[in-house]
Amino acid sequence: MWKVVRQFATGVSVVTTGQGVSAHGATVTSFTFVSQAPPLVSVCLKRESVLLDLIGPRGRFAVNVLSSEQTALARHFADRRRQPGARQFDQVSWKSGVDGTPVLAGAVGWLWCRARRRIRAGDHELVLAGVTAVADGMGRPLLYFGGRLHPAAIEHAS
Repeated sequence: MWKVVRQFATGVSVVTTGQGVSAHGATVTSFTFVSQAPPLVSVCLKRESVLLDLIGPRGRFAVNVLSSEQTALARHFADRRRQPGARQFDQVSWKSGVDGTPVLAGAVGWLWCRARRRIRAGDHELVLAGVTAVADGMGRPLLYFGGRLHPAAIEHAS
């Protein structure tokens, strides 16, 4: 199954949550748009992840849709050896978002979300969330395909 699943190209984002010393981020490729009315998205996170634990109490998180220039950032937030808590943001350009959640500079876009429901799904949990605010960035998106990160080659229709 995994061989086939890796042939499905997905966007790459970093989900961030918390404030101050409890700030945390993680790279995810399982972010999905669910509904326009009401605005809903979902992310799938490992059940034992720190990120999932931190989203629980606040219910708030941000999705940073990474640009093709942010490969190093995707790797940083996927590295299990990175510094814990707010220290993982020390060498990263970020600011405090609309609800205090850290957001990463240079992303293609940002969505601020509030968890509505968590659904157990095997070794992951699907977090269904309402979108409370959005902001547009610039650039081309970063994609994950075949176990590697790739800058997107986007052709615009005339």
